[in-house]
Amino acid sequence: MDRGRSLDELPINSGDFRWALNLIDSRFQSHDPVFDGLDEDVVLLRRARRRRKLKGAAGGLALCLGLSTVAACGGWEAPGLRVQEAILVQLEPQGAAPRLPRPDQDGPPIVALLSLGPDDAAKLLRYPVPAGVDPSELARELSRQPGVAFAEPIFLYQAERVPNDPRLKDLWGLSRIGAPAAWTKSTGDRRVIVAVIDDGVALTHPDLAPNLWVNPRPEDSEVNFVELSADPSPVGQERWHGTHVAGIIGALGDNGRGVAGVNWQVSLMALRALGPDGGRSDALVRAIDYATDHGARVINLSWSGGAGGRSAALEQAIGRASDRGVLVVAAAGNAGADEPAFPASLDGVVSVGASGPDDLLAPFSNRGALLTAPGVGILSTTAPGQYERYDGTSMSAAYVSGVAALLWAAQPKASLAQVRTALVQGAVPVEGAQLGRINAAAALAALGLGDGPGPLLLSRSSLEFSTSPGRLPKAQSIWLRASGGGARHWTAKADAPWLHLSQAEGETPARLSVRLDAAGLALGDSIAQVAIDGLDLAVAVHVGNGAVLSVQGPGCALANGQLSVAVGSVCTLSAPGAREGSSSVGTQWRLPGGALVAGASLTAQFIRAGGYPLRYSTDEGVIDQLAVLVE
Repeated sequence: MDRGRSLDELPINSGDFRWALNLIDSRFQSHDPVFDGLDEDVVLLRRARRRRKLKGAAGGLALCLGLSTVAACGGWEAPGLRVQEAILVQLEPQGAAPRLPRPDQDGPPIVALLSLGPDDAAKLLRYPVPAGVDPSELARELSRQPGVAFAEPIFLYQAERVPNDPRLKDLWGLSRIGAPAAWTKSTGDRRVIVAVIDDGVALTHPDLAPNLWVNPRPEDSEVNFVELSADPSPVGQERWHGTHVAGIIGALGDNGRGVAGVNWQVSLMALRALGPDGGRSDALVRAIDYATDHGARVINLSWSGGAGGRSAALEQAIGRASDRGVLVVAAAGNAGADEPAFPASLDGVVSVGASGPDDLLAPFSNRGALLTAPGVGILSTTAPGQYERYDGTSMSAAYVSGVAALLWAAQPKASLAQVRTALVQGAVPVEGAQLGRINAAAALAALGLGDGPGPLLLSRSSLEFSTSPGRLPKAQSIWLRASGGGARHWTAKADAPWLHLSQAEGETPARLSVRLDAAGLALGDSIAQVAIDGLDLAVAVHVGNGAVLSVQGPGCALANGQLSVAVGSVCTLSAPGAREGSSSVGTQWRLPGGALVAGASLTAQFIRAGGYPLRYSTDEGVIDQLAVLVE
């Protein structure tokens, strides 16, 4: 046992994270290859697909009928841009992870199958693709295994923008959407969080820095899903797509500098998920779930499938956000196509096309979006202290995201449905869009509170801790939301002095962390409750010398401090609380060879026979070691 050292201080093989470094070139090309290389039959097939919600026992059948990306249902709907080194495998609830056929015998002896989805959902795992194996064929093979809902390649998505073509020298877009009239009622509120999932945001730009969201929990601050870091800044030169989008939504207003966004005050959650080669669907899934779980009211997606495929995993992440009251806004695409590209084509997503000063749809804009917004010659923030004009539906989506944030700033208790209705009712009819061009002033006038936010919802009803005398287990957390979205005030109080909460009150959406004071606990089992506005969160704690970890999977057994595994088996090791789907803050696993995995559970395939050490941290400041015998 190695006490007092963080796993971050231990050596890591940089090759372990090569999967995360193979992403977007955000120096934009002179064309947008949304449908390049696709024949008409494929295009028609893409247009025919719509999102279907999966419910009840018929979910598996609905998935097969409704999601054309699912390999088991006859193949993906378009060739798409895909990565070669990994695929995604979605397990059914309680489904066991399948073995990786023909694993790479020259690689590490234990291969982590990284979990990408939230802790309270069925596991979405990333499987490495052995050398010489086609990712699509591997996905088809694994999709036929018991317990697998679907398997698919990891697709690449591109930022939506066509060449800069300056047309106007002022912020004509703000005038066109009625922002000055709306500002008489609201100029924004920093309590409203808008997630900008893009290629990063210039954190030092003076027109953006005051409006950037800061995570109040530094132990959970990974907002760069490309390089896996806490810095979401763009990498390289001329990569200011996300910065430009962020400025439209919320460049600081009334500061005598540069430009103003739709919101003068707002919290811009900068999440970098687009890298040098594109936005990988696995990174985008993580970013969307992160935004959802950290209080975003709006998620802006200024990118599209283009030549990429339609990812079921990405579709599910967007569905989770919508189900939890988050408004998802997506660029329709810049190919001049008859319908929006994925993910703007999904039901429940607000798709946005680009219009010019004359309210006519821009020639490059895809048709058939729900709304349009200015997208031609839009001036906004780029490099620190600089401003440029961009064209594209990316800019248009940002205007709609900004107006939605403005609505929630004016009426924090409004639900997702009420904000969507206000956006629709306030739209000005124009050709090329289903509902019209966005108008901020009219949307504010149309916004009514109605019945207000719905009942309070907790992501979990119980938490489970297990520790040994003298040790302090890592915190666990749950999210709180109002049914249908909206801001609802809540208070929380623990009935035991050894239970500590990250906050005693707040407004939804919120994340509540629960920590223990181990010094106040006796040996054995203790039970407490946290009362949260009429709802009870049960907390069970075991203090003793028994096993802290649990294991699941055929061929996997844990006894007397040793994990015994049949060679080739897939095992899931779980820290306390993971079995109930809660989130342990900061739990880490160190595999032989140096790979580091964070999360309350570890799913891995044990490739080669032999004895290996596995280090893990489930308690603050303590690193334990588990002996692993593979035979």
